Amino acid sequence: MIVLLVSVTGVAAYMGRVWMKCWFNPLSLYSAIWGFCLCTYELRLIQYEKISLMAWTYIVIAWVSLYLGAATVLLTQAPTRQRGAPAVHGDLKYLKRAIVFLSVVGAIGVVDQFRVITREFGGVVPVLFSNAGELYLSRSSAELSNIPYVGAFAYGACSLGGVYTAIVGRLTIMGLTPVLLVTVMNIFSMSRLGTAIATVLFVACYVQTPKTTRLKVARSQRILALVLGVIILLGGYVLISATRGLGAEFPGITPEMDRISEYVPIFPAIYSSVSASPVAFSMYLKRPQDQKVEHWGQYTFAPVLRAISKLGFPTYVERLEEHYYTPVDTNISTYLKNLNSDFGFPGILFFPYFLGMATTVLASRIETGFRLPALVLLSNLYVIVVFSFAFDLMLLGDWYVSVLAGTFVAFLVEQKSRFVSATVGATNGLERNVLGA
Repeated sequence: MIVLLVSVTGVAAYMGRVWMKCWFNPLSLYSAIWGFCLCTYELRLIQYEKISLMAWTYIVIAWVSLYLGAATVLLTQAPTRQRGAPAVHGDLKYLKRAIVFLSVVGAIGVVDQFRVITREFGGVVPVLFSNAGELYLSRSSAELSNIPYVGAFAYGACSLGGVYTAIVGRLTIMGLTPVLLVTVMNIFSMSRLGTAIATVLFVACYVQTPKTTRLKVARSQRILALVLGVIILLGGYVLISATRGLGAEFPGITPEMDRISEYVPIFPAIYSSVSASPVAFSMYLKRPQDQKVEHWGQYTFAPVLRAISKLGFPTYVERLEEHYYTPVDTNISTYLKNLNSDFGFPGILFFPYFLGMATTVLASRIETGFRLPALVLLSNLYVIVVFSFAFDLMLLGDWYVSVLAGTFVAFLVEQKSRFVSATVGATNGLERNVLGA
């Protein structure tokens, strides 16, 4: 089965590379992530429940639908033109101002988190190492009241930071600060997801931005950047997992997993986080009572429904989904579970199809004539693709804030930069005419 999965994943990833003309694309990324997660399940280092035939069928249908959506665009669009240079290349001051603005607004969320933690637990350092589990549960259940969604503005800054890094051709404090800011927010909230989202936004925008120069990083700087990146991402993941008490023994662990955990105590938590969700999706399909939701689009539009509930309407959606014992306890069951809950089988079929269409349209638009808002929107769709193995990121209000704030600010930056570029170009042309006369 592992050989079959590796073969299918390799073929699908290569198809995505041929269709999109580069390895970093939504199709190849989706295939690589799902292939990896399913292969880890087939390793059976934990004695999981078997994935049902129905679950396998839905996984394949969604996978194929994503490619069909991309194929629809590629077969119907006009021949591509030469890639255009970004308008923001002309004047970076507006791009830098946008990064600073979004980062400052996001920093307000960090300050508010610090205030709440200090008020409720008496200090940041004691709670991070003594009451981390209590802090995590309080955050998850929304028992701690703070300014909602302000910190999510930093995600928009992460996207623009990737663009800025690609344009200047080197790693800078300006470009990396938003990612570091999100990392601090994650530590304060005992969450591991935000830093990964910030990294996807940054990398997607960096890779997709047309570059006039290669990234200029000395060998020593590359090594330092790699070390710091590992410390921030992996170290932060391990620290948060350990302080939240996620290194405990899991049910169903095999002797092989026991031997690995002797050297890497946190490995069972890492392994289960990437392998348990398809099993949970299979268990969801076997429980008809879990397939009934109170509102149409309950998970996809959860932030909107929660906002409406503030007006007195009975539309509130719980922040945490139901748990499944696979036998490992998990409350993530792939985005397919959310789609099936919200829209039934049509959601399994059409959401990946339109996701494939949208990502391909945006990628083609960037390829034929660079648009900063399109790139920011595409980077947020990359987030849905990357975390589709876990759950639908549209369940989070932070994702909506990232899309709206990031895209709107990117539109303003692009319009202002184009105006400046056009003005400078007209002035230079006038000067040449005068000198020629």
